[in-house]
Amino acid sequence: MKPTVRSLAKYRGNQCLNCQTPLDIADKYCHQCGQLNTTKRLALKDFFTEFFANFIAYDSRVWRTITHILIKPGYVTEQYCNGKRTEYANPFRFFLTVSIVFFLLLQLAIQFSDTSHLKSQKSNNAGIFNVSIDSTTQNKAELIELIKNQQDSLGDNQNFYQKLAIDRAIEEIEKDTTTLNIGRTYYTQEKLDNQSYFSEYFSQVTDYTNFYGNHPSKSTSEALNELGHRLDNQNITRYNKAKKFSNLTDQPVEMINIILPKVPLFLFFFAPFMSLFFWLIYARGRWNYMEHMVFNFHLLTFVFLILYLIIAEKSFTGTSIIASLFFGFIGPIYLYKAMRKFYKQGRFKTILKFLFINFVFFVLLLVSSTLFMLGSIFLSI
Repeated sequence: MKPTVRSLAKYRGNQCLNCQTPLDIADKYCHQCGQLNTTKRLALKDFFTEFFANFIAYDSRVWRTITHILIKPGYVTEQYCNGKRTEYANPFRFFLTVSIVFFLLLQLAIQFSDTSHLKSQKSNNAGIFNVSIDSTTQNKAELIELIKNQQDSLGDNQNFYQKLAIDRAIEEIEKDTTTLNIGRTYYTQEKLDNQSYFSEYFSQVTDYTNFYGNHPSKSTSEALNELGHRLDNQNITRYNKAKKFSNLTDQPVEMINIILPKVPLFLFFFAPFMSLFFWLIYARGRWNYMEHMVFNFHLLTFVFLILYLIIAEKSFTGTSIIASLFFGFIGPIYLYKAMRKFYKQGRFKTILKFLFINFVFFVLLLVSSTLFMLGSIFLSI
């Protein structure tokens, strides 16, 4: 790259202007603090020249990292661990950047898709009468109220025959002398008090979620009074959590919005656990734990780069050819090639370790992702 004007030899001094370390004219940078050895005053042209020079240098490093990760499995890790660290982007920062940008784009795509779906769903469901008799409909009065509420929600979309049929149904229910008892019973406060802590917690939250789903207009105090539960801090807190959780399950986009921003952080901490298993199966090798970490971060970066292509294909063509190829063929082959390139072991040993790593990866990912999603939702509500 062409040197900037401020770095020319005629502008160099005998002393660093930042830390006052003695320098020679041949010193382009201060060997103590790293500052450019120049006495030239700042100029607008120099500022923009250096800005674009640094930007282009970083940009070329990023593109080099991306292309080599995509087409040369294990090569970037090998070069980086062998000391060529200015040629490639920092694996940890680069992974976070790639993953965060991916989830931001994915979030926008999901919200756009959900909005379009809701609009089409509203237009398709106009004028449809649908009564769902829930598990807490205890008597005829509640059933009639439910039908009337659903009828009112139709507004002008109902025609004469629909209105006539619904009114006749209400009249027949009112004439019927049979006792309507199709509801479920809830745990009493006494039964809850006799249970263990965890059993009581899950029974209570389940009951509260069901009750709120069927009576969303009731306040917390009204709900607890109707259930016959104490109005203490514990019951109030659990009922409020059940309300929020019920709202989240009815709004999957909101749940996704809670989970997605935390996924890059989750993967950032997931990689060290995977690196631990690499360190164990390659314990007799020359690689230390941090070099296994670099290998795993480059693997995860490759996954996200492929996911960019999958999202692009799905958005523009509606097909999933790349996804099928990746999960069925490209992904496993890439991991095997990367292990062979970086760890330089024979085919038989690599295949055995490849199978073991895949098993550990899926088990560890299943357990940790489940705990992560439950924790994310619980802490958010």
